[in-house]
Amino acid sequence: MLDFGNGNTISYSNISTVEDGIRHVYRSVGIYCVAATARNDLGAETVLLYLHVTCPLEHIHLSAPFVAVKSKEVNLTAVLWPSQVGTVTYIWWLGNNSEPVITLDGSVAFTFSREGINVVTVQVSAGNIILQDRKTIAVHEYFKSHLLTFSSNLDEHNPDVAEWRLDVSRVIRNSMVQATGMDREQLLVAVLPGLPTTAEFFLLPDKQVTEGKPEKTTQHLDELSEMVLGALNQNLVQFTLRPGVQITVYAAHLSAAPLVDTSENHSGSAMLMLLSVVVVGLAVFVIYKFKRSQASASMHRCRTKKNQK
Repeated sequence: MLDFGNGNTISYSNISTVEDGIRHVYRSVGIYCVAATARNDLGAETVLLYLHVTCPLEHIHLSAPFVAVKSKEVNLTAVLWPSQVGTVTYIWWLGNNSEPVITLDGSVAFTFSREGINVVTVQVSAGNIILQDRKTIAVHEYFKSHLLTFSSNLDEHNPDVAEWRLDVSRVIRNSMVQATGMDREQLLVAVLPGLPTTAEFFLLPDKQVTEGKPEKTTQHLDELSEMVLGALNQNLVQFTLRPGVQITVYAAHLSAAPLVDTSENHSGSAMLMLLSVVVVGLAVFVIYKFKRSQASASMHRCRTKKNQK
């Protein structure tokens, strides 16, 4: 009998008749204890084999923000396909540092201390396979961002690959600069992965105008945002994806955040129950006061009669 260590077993009356050996497919990576047991009239004997099942790493993606706030911690994550490939070593080059950081975890937190363009690289080693991905992160102390949506025909031509997103991001940026007349150095655009197609634009302050002062920076970014959103709301930002395919860029309309946490379904019931308890308690208190006042009035009338007698 063979026990493959994953809940599957198989038995043979005469294993010597199996010419090509025994084949078994493992669906998940891991370490499995395979047990082979042979029995005859003289007894039984079991042999164990520890089998390390791995899956070759095919692709990695470095998930990182396009723009980060200076001196504020950001999370960087390496996403693997397939997700389970056995023991993995991650080698990170962070913040233009020449010395890498080596981890066994696919996520790290890092703080950029200086403004500017930073390149983050992660190298993933799984078995005899080594893959890497790289992202460019713009670090600024102040910026303003907003989400973008597009006419639905863009989704038909979106292959959802990084190279396509990078090219379309450049085209959108040029279209927005042309529609608004703003300085292209104050605008960054990044098309986000997935469907439907969305993007995010980032407005950067002009330090010569703001003089590095927070109040002037806020006012300057508000003015830039109003100008860009005005152009988007008037459908002035458009580009040609290919001959005959015209794409219109829109500002995403975001709903306001709720004033209370509605993430749990039972929160409304809990509030209603609490309110009911308060109402019942108040009613009991009113009835108690009313009964007490009636009893006091009755005792007062009895005493008055006695005095009159």
